[in-house]
Amino acid sequence: MNFESHLSEIASADCLTHRPVDSGACADPFEATLSALRAPLDYPALTEAIVPGDTVAVAVDPNTPQVLRILSAVIQLLQESNADSISVTVGDEALPSTMQAIAEVVGNAAEVEIHQPSNREALRFLGPDASAHPIYLNRLLVDADFVLPITSGRCGDLDCQSDLHGFFPAFSDSASRLRLLSHPAEAVAEAADPNEPAMLLGAQLMMSVTSSNSGEAADIFAGTTIGIRKRLQETRHMPEVNSSTSVVVASLDGNQQQQTWQNVARAAAAAARLADTSGTIVLWTDLSDAPTGELLKISAETTELANHCETLSEDELPPWDPTLPPAHTLRKLAQEYRILLHSKLPPEETEALGMGTIQTGDELANLTRSFAHCSIIRAASFCGATYDWPETPF
Repeated sequence: MNFESHLSEIASADCLTHRPVDSGACADPFEATLSALRAPLDYPALTEAIVPGDTVAVAVDPNTPQVLRILSAVIQLLQESNADSISVTVGDEALPSTMQAIAEVVGNAAEVEIHQPSNREALRFLGPDASAHPIYLNRLLVDADFVLPITSGRCGDLDCQSDLHGFFPAFSDSASRLRLLSHPAEAVAEAADPNEPAMLLGAQLMMSVTSSNSGEAADIFAGTTIGIRKRLQETRHMPEVNSSTSVVVASLDGNQQQQTWQNVARAAAAAARLADTSGTIVLWTDLSDAPTGELLKISAETTELANHCETLSEDELPPWDPTLPPAHTLRKLAQEYRILLHSKLPPEETEALGMGTIQTGDELANLTRSFAHCSIIRAASFCGATYDWPETPF
């Protein structure tokens, strides 16, 4: 989806546009990836960092802009290295179509699997957290000699303590995720260092891909987290004026992988930072997935975050509902703001969630005409944080 064609329909007299970075779309993501890995920030070239016989694991954030072109370049370089074997683990937000496309790109060069946070056999013990709770991570990452994460470079991750590598909690176990979601303030206060999972893995090199206005790859960096964080700070878009407005229009630019409830929640959280108290948030998406699980309870007054750890045996993990994080975020925001959703869903499905609908450009024009000031956020999910639950730094 590209929101560009709808910009002229926003009728507010004064519009302030926000976007993930100041850069435009990358001309050739494949070549840019090769260049980044051949000369990383503060780190040797990828092929020099791999010792003969190493097993290499690539951890992929499926929301990474143009992930297929970037991953194909990574696989090519790894095949030129001295790696003994390659595996690709994809975060569990990946749509089936994304997984199929990744498998086709990788072919026979590597083993490909999607992360399973509730499958004990798919995990390995990494170590205890600050409260002595066990942290499990994807087995392919823990067992590998060299791990390379490919992540989305999100603006929101720079304003808080976060794991830029993207390992935790994206590739962790369901119990750790539930603890973080159920008691975010406690979990953050007790966390010794958000980069601890990466340190325990011995991971130093990472890739970060920022998004352009249209949801395509913009800047592609490889390097250490210190180098990446500095570059992301330098390239992020900083508007001259940052005052809040009564209406914020946030678009989910990009391919179908961007049109998910997780990204809707990220976009809503990013918009809430720019909206006046009790303001209006318009989420312009091509979302087509009907709400399921916890999403069906968004309009409920209370949030039930059941943690079943106590009833399970030592080797069992609680079931994980991937709709929990977006439902938790959207439920809280729907209580504080008026949220209007443009999607491919029937209006009755959206309205049952406690959100309004906006279906056409004419409706968008009529709405914004009544507001003198409007904020617009392009590729809004990349302007938020990777794990953007209200009242937490994530």
